[in-house]
Amino acid sequence: MINVWSPTGAAPRLDLQRFVDLTCIMGSDRFASSLLDCLDHWVRSQHFCVLRMDPQQPSMLLAGTRHQDPRLVWRCWHAYACQFHNHDQLFSRMRHARHADSPALIGHILAEDIEFAPYRQNVYQRNGMSERLSSLSWDEDGNPVLFNLYRHEEAGYFSNQEIEAFEQLTPALLQLLRGHMALRRGGRHADDWRPLLLRRAPQLTEQELGVCERLLQGMTHAGIAAEMGIKETTVKTYRNRAFDRLGINFRSQLFALVQAQGQP
Repeated sequence: MINVWSPTGAAPRLDLQRFVDLTCIMGSDRFASSLLDCLDHWVRSQHFCVLRMDPQQPSMLLAGTRHQDPRLVWRCWHAYACQFHNHDQLFSRMRHARHADSPALIGHILAEDIEFAPYRQNVYQRNGMSERLSSLSWDEDGNPVLFNLYRHEEAGYFSNQEIEAFEQLTPALLQLLRGHMALRRGGRHADDWRPLLLRRAPQLTEQELGVCERLLQGMTHAGIAAEMGIKETTVKTYRNRAFDRLGINFRSQLFALVQAQGQP
């Protein structure tokens, strides 16, 4: 089942006070996890992502998860962006269903209805995901922006009430997301490096991430070793492994990578 439709435009029959409360933490690191907690009142989900669907390869703008495997969202994203985004039937249908008088579209797909087997198996079935709710809007430059909310098999399927609630929430949700991402673009700091690095290489270990973050802070190998309580030679080993995963060779390339990944 693949469905695409426009929101009704009617005033939501839901109490949006929880969304109002979210505005207090827009731009902060707590926003992504708090958004899932907020949505859980109406629509239960383990993770979400916001993608700008650039022609060559999608860009991850925001993601949040409370799944027991915190890297699941990054693995799924990496596989989708590198291999499977051209096989996304739901996005394709939504993009071609755009209406001039509708600022957004709603879409719903079950994993079993994904025709391209490698996409279905590697992103959905391997990670226990059963379906996806999406909203598609367009930014100020006309680029399509896709918000995806995922359901996992242990939670069952989205109910009709949850799908209806998602439709009603979409206009307010999109405004929240735009505001949050605008604030983040204006104040990007060190706390953002970890998701940027994981976006590029989801397989990075905790130690490799720690070394990269400290390199980005300008620390020496000796300083990193002292702070992490390991040998300097071990720091260099973690650095080399991380650089190999990231496809780079020098510290200057690490700085360039996070700057490029962080562009809106």
